[in-house]
Amino acid sequence: MAETRHNIPPEFLDAADEFVQLANKFNDKYPREWVRAVMMYAAARYNAFVWVTREGDHEQSLDAAVAYYASEYDKMLRDNVDEIEPVYRKSRGVQ
Repeated sequence: MAETRHNIPPEFLDAADEFVQLANKFNDKYPREWVRAVMMYAAARYNAFVWVTREGDHEQSLDAAVAYYASEYDKMLRDNVDEIEPVYRKSRGVQ
């Protein structure tokens, strides 16, 4: 199967796009900032569940898990801005 940017499998990106599509549906009814906050809360809630119910790495502290998730989010946000910003600017005719 073909890999995408940064070796991210297409099925991973497809799953992420489903969440974005759901967020876009909420944007029809709620402000973007509200939708953004809901998505972040949902991710934190799910990650809390994953950490609490983990099958391995029981020695990992909550502080270590938080640092890991925050670091990963930072990288993902920056990578997506790097990818999306030029496309957005080009579509708006902005240099």
